[in-house]
Amino acid sequence: MTISLGQNPWVLIILTFFELLFIIIPALIAAQIEHTSIKTELNEMGFQKTKISKLNFILEIFVGGAVGFTLYIVGGFIYLLNRILIQTIFGVRFFEAGKSGGISTRPIQPDIIQILIILLQQLLIIAISEEAFFRGFLIKKLDNKIPLSLSIIISSILFALYHSPPFLVPISTIISSFGFYFTFGILLSILFMMYDTSLISVIICHAFYNILVILF
Repeated sequence: MTISLGQNPWVLIILTFFELLFIIIPALIAAQIEHTSIKTELNEMGFQKTKISKLNFILEIFVGGAVGFTLYIVGGFIYLLNRILIQTIFGVRFFEAGKSGGISTRPIQPDIIQILIILLQQLLIIAISEEAFFRGFLIKKLDNKIPLSLSIIISSILFALYHSPPFLVPISTIISSFGFYFTFGILLSILFMMYDTSLISVIICHAFYNILVILF
């Protein structure tokens, strides 16, 4: 049975603020382990002031939006390929069982105020928090110890597992949705590295994709 967090839009709005822990907790832990300041860790995540021209800033926003739109368009194709793969390996019933056991964050019958808040949260909380952790924190920390390609894979695996968390959803759901979210994690990581680990483009991409999914 699908867990619908959007059944009550206000509950969804409140729960969304917990995503900020993706920024706060890693920064606190890393500061303790590495004997640095929280400010230093936040800077390393990507929250530092950088000398970037207005043109490059606008370009990153544009590219992020364009990639987000493209991901929305091709998302159905990625989903279809993942579905075919899972059904071929595990069978149709397995995939359908996994599909029905997921977690839905789509708001159900929100009023105009609720939908505006939810859309703003996609940019100001969800996209920033998830990209700061999965790309800005994990990839950078792991890249200091292991090859970049492996750090991207690990980051994308954790990104996929976060969206279908073990112990909250059945194994069929984890397996059925893993390929979809893992692919998105890889693509976001590539975009992140293309712009020299700047968070701007991936935040815009992630937020724009989420907004399109909610609206359409």
